[in-house]
Amino acid sequence: MKFVIPSYQRFDKLKLLTLTFLNTHDIKKEDTYIIVRVDDTDLSKYVALREEGYNVEVLVDVRGIGATHNYITNHFEENEYIVELDDDIIDIVDNNRQSIVSLKDSVEEMLSLMRMENISYGGLYQVDNNMFMSKQQNYTTDLRYLLGIFRIRKINKSIILKTNYAEDFENTILHYDRDKKILKNNWLCAKTKNYADGGCNGDGRDFNTEKEDKEYLSNKYPEYCRLFQRKNGRWDLRLKHYK
Repeated sequence: MKFVIPSYQRFDKLKLLTLTFLNTHDIKKEDTYIIVRVDDTDLSKYVALREEGYNVEVLVDVRGIGATHNYITNHFEENEYIVELDDDIIDIVDNNRQSIVSLKDSVEEMLSLMRMENISYGGLYQVDNNMFMSKQQNYTTDLRYLLGIFRIRKINKSIILKTNYAEDFENTILHYDRDKKILKNNWLCAKTKNYADGGCNGDGRDFNTEKEDKEYLSNKYPEYCRLFQRKNGRWDLRLKHYK
């Protein structure tokens, strides 16, 4: 299994958080792929990770998280399963707020179900709230939001993203539209800090750019999503298969 981490202007977080997390779970460095941009101010630090055994891919003419995921799709083999992670993951916890014992075992359990159900996209619960998580079924396959923090994806080169600041919604919609199922593990959740400095926030994300991308999705896929505005002003989407 290959673990793929896009990162932009967050080398210190990547090193301290996600790479430490993977190392704790004995994920081999040669199975870890770090995707960075040539214009990153920390590029030399990222590239130096090759000396430790990591795979570091440097993007030259690619801008935006959606385009980065399209690059990842093209880079890996068709029908290959990969695990995509954010660069600031602190931990993965269960519905009792206990750290998982084995990342490999958790991934393999989800992979087994995905293969059995012919599902090409899977992820975790989006909020570290044990009360909400415990009220859910362990696994669901209907259309639900999968946050981009941690997901398992079967490479399908026909799936091409058009958005940057709603790519997690678009990925969910496109894979669901293809398979009519996605796998959501409601009893596990990745702990991180959403909207941290760097990443998409350092690359043009704001309320307006998010609205543009989410508005595009709501207009293109009205059978799968509805646009609404939260109290803090941020625009968001509700995912549901509206029949």
